[in-house]
Amino acid sequence: MGRAVWPSLWPVLVLALALAVLWWTWPRQPVPMVTIDWQGKVQRGDQAASDVLLREYDAEGKLVLLARAATAYHLPQGSQTFLDDLQVTRYRSQGNLHLTAQHGLLRNGDQELEVWDQVHALLEPNTTLSTARLRYDPHTEIIATQSPVRLTHGRNTLDGIGLWASVKTEEIKILEQVRGNYVP
Repeated sequence: MGRAVWPSLWPVLVLALALAVLWWTWPRQPVPMVTIDWQGKVQRGDQAASDVLLREYDAEGKLVLLARAATAYHLPQGSQTFLDDLQVTRYRSQGNLHLTAQHGLLRNGDQELEVWDQVHALLEPNTTLSTARLRYDPHTEIIATQSPVRLTHGRNTLDGIGLWASVKTEEIKILEQVRGNYVP
């Protein structure tokens, strides 16, 4: 009879051990939740993250892109990822490109980045761009906007409406109403 009692205790002991491991590994602090405005619609497949860091490397293992965002949420329908407090650095031999903005939207996976609110770009060593909104295609390295822009190079400034720029060739065109200040 003693032998019949022990086998029935094994499931209880295994369950007790599993509960002890679960209790021991459970977080002591609440896990912070990402505050996201889902615009009233959360659907299956939606994802959110905070303190996002993305690194992209070339075939030789050299870092070519570093992107940070305070928060990100992805909507599978339309393949869109919304970003807040965005910072992007594209590492290049002829000078790095730094881009910051309050908000961003990645469309079609990573085919196009649109940023808005306090958009600033720095093309090293000393060229800066300020605007309210712009689009950046990471594959063609083309920057474009129809918004008012301010371009500075050293102490020289250009203001205008709209911009097209190639990061590869360092060609920049202000599209309309160009005004400038040249300091020799």
